[in-house]
Amino acid sequence: MTHIRSHSGVHRLAVIGVGMMGGSMALAAQERANVDSVVGYDADPEALETALSLGIIHETALSAAEAAAYADLVVVSTPVRSIPALVEECAAAQPAPRLVTDMGSTKSAIMAALSPAARSLFIGGHPMCGAADSGVRYARSDLFNRATYFLCTTGAAFPRLYEMLQEFIVQLGAKPVLIDPGAHDRLMALVSHLPHVLANILMSHAGRATIGGKRALHCVGPSFKDLTRVAGANPPMWRDIFMENKAALSDWLRAISGELRDFATLLESGDEESVAETINAAASFREELLEFEDITPETLFKVTVRIPDQPGAVSRVMNTLGEASINVEDLTLHHVNRSVGGDLVLYIQGRSVAERAAALLREQGLPVAVAHTGDGDE
Repeated sequence: MTHIRSHSGVHRLAVIGVGMMGGSMALAAQERANVDSVVGYDADPEALETALSLGIIHETALSAAEAAAYADLVVVSTPVRSIPALVEECAAAQPAPRLVTDMGSTKSAIMAALSPAARSLFIGGHPMCGAADSGVRYARSDLFNRATYFLCTTGAAFPRLYEMLQEFIVQLGAKPVLIDPGAHDRLMALVSHLPHVLANILMSHAGRATIGGKRALHCVGPSFKDLTRVAGANPPMWRDIFMENKAALSDWLRAISGELRDFATLLESGDEESVAETINAAASFREELLEFEDITPETLFKVTVRIPDQPGAVSRVMNTLGEASINVEDLTLHHVNRSVGGDLVLYIQGRSVAERAAALLREQGLPVAVAHTGDGDE
C-alpha cells in the first residue's frame, strides 16, 4: 500500500527521544508516510547508536536543537516533565522547524508552560498505543495501526500545519481526533492513569498482608494478576504523569473512593438487590466496551473517496466527518497518480451512517462510493 504525499508534507522528520515510541514513529514514518530522512536525538548515546545500526534513524544529532533544524516535523517522545523545555529548544533552532509535536500522555501543563513563540510552532499529540517492552530495539512500524491519536492545539499554530500533521498521522495508520487539552487530561486520568494508581495500591496492599499465617501474594489467582498487570510499571515515568495530571486524577480517585464506600455500605446493610444492580450495570458497560472494540465485518462499510493530490485534502474529509460526529473505525490511503490523486478508504459502522458520510462528502464535490466490506477488497 502506498500513500499520497504532497509537496508540503513531511520529508525530514526529527525524533527527540529514541525509545520504543519514538523509534516506532521513525519506522512508521519511513515505511508508511514516505519520509525521506529521519534524524534522532537522545540523552542516551547507546539508544542513538542502536537506532542508527537498526536503520530506525538515518543520522544522529548532538542536541535537540541540532536535530530540529531544517525539519518539517519534530516529534518529542520523552517523559512528560521534560517535554516543555525540549519543545522550546526545538522551536528556537536555526533554521526553525515547520512544526513541533509531542507524544506525552498529559497535555494541559505542557501547553501552558510554552512561550508564545513555541506555541506558534506546537501542536500537542498523544497516540493511544504502546507496548510492555521499552527501548528502541522493540520499535515497530505497525504500532499506530488503528490507534486513536489525540491532537490538542491552542489555535496559535497555522491551520496548514495542523493539516500537515493530521495527514501524516493518517498515513501512519492512526485516527487523528482533535480534543481540548483539559478534556484530554480528564479523560486520560479516568481511563489510563487511574487504573495504574489502583493497580499499584492494590498490589502494595496485598503485598503487606499476611492472613492466617499466609502471605496474600502467595495465594492470588488470575483475577488479581489481571487487575495488577500494570503495577510497578516504569516508576519515574508514571510518577511524572501522576504529578502532571494530579488535579484530574485526584478528582477521579475521590469519586471512586466514594463509590467504594457506598458499596461497602450496601454489603453491610445486606442489600442484595443493590449489589446485583451494581454488577449488572458493570456487565452492561463491559459488553458495550467489547462491542465497540470488536467491530464485525457484517456491519462495516467502505466509503471510498477520490481526493486530489494537494495539501489539506485528507484533513478536509476528516474534519467534515468529525463535525458531523461520524466515527471512522479504520482507514487506508492509496495513491493513484499526481494528476488523479488517490483513494481515501474509510471504514464506517452501519449502512445509514456510511451513506450519510458519503452524502456530506458529495456536497463538497468529491466522488464517493459506498460498499459493504463483504463485497470484495478495494
